[in-house]
Amino acid sequence: MKFQLLVPVLAALTGACSPSFEADLPDVEITQHGLKMAGVPGAALLGDTSASSSFTFPSSAWAKRMNSEILVHRVTITANGSLANLDFIKSARVTAAVSALSEGTTPILDYERSADAPSTSAIAVSPPAPIDVTSLWSADQVVIELQAAGQLPEQDWTVDVTLNLSGNITYRF
Repeated sequence: MKFQLLVPVLAALTGACSPSFEADLPDVEITQHGLKMAGVPGAALLGDTSASSSFTFPSSAWAKRMNSEILVHRVTITANGSLANLDFIKSARVTAAVSALSEGTTPILDYERSADAPSTSAIAVSPPAPIDVTSLWSADQVVIELQAAGQLPEQDWTVDVTLNLSGNITYRF
């Protein structure tokens, strides 16, 4: 009889000891430094051309047990290396996908340079509404691709790509 009373008490205590937490992340910045973009030989003769490059964010094993809401609020592309500015970029697009071969991509930046835009070493774009990338973030790998078009340099060039994220993370073991 005593054993039957002990089982519910142990179950209640064990349930109360399971680790969990919840956190609001108001502003998290993730930067990929030195993303290499291929130069376009003869670009001066060709006019506007395009180039693309991508990088991967691997997921950690602990992230698989997280129930997260991840939103992109801003994307910044910054000149790196010998580039003085990014004035040569007329348009840029950044997308996210669960793999490099994925057909389903989520656009997270669409940029068109206006004719009267001042010279700048950074392109910073905030979408009208935050972009939900929660389902992508739970994948094993998230592939971020940058596509740039304009009068691109003839030599290889590099940029830094920064994503400003926010979200809510709940962990239950």
